Amino acid sequence: MFGLFKKRQSPPTAAELSALAASALVEVKDKWVFFNQTIHFASEVSLAEKIDLFVQPVQEFFEKKYSVLLLGSYEMFWLTVFTAILESGTHPKEEVNLAISELRKKYAGAR
Repeated sequence: MFGLFKKRQSPPTAAELSALAASALVEVKDKWVFFNQTIHFASEVSLAEKIDLFVQPVQEFFEKKYSVLLLGSYEMFWLTVFTAILESGTHPKEEVNLAISELRKKYAGAR
């Protein structure tokens, strides 16, 4: 009743966490590429603003499917998103790094 006598799962191993992180990266990258190809913004919308809009629904997905990766902190989520965008090749590295810097400033106090 209520899971009181249910055997607790052991924490994931480093290999399992690594595999989850790799899977999350692939899925977030695919979602970014789709988002980037299907949503068209005015030219004055910065990449940081686009990323900010992108992470809102992706955050919910990540929390549901990869919640174990968030046990330490939310940095894993942001690292996955930024790496996915960099690896997607949709924007030059310098532009992505500038957007990351802008988002860090925006969310620095939100920790």
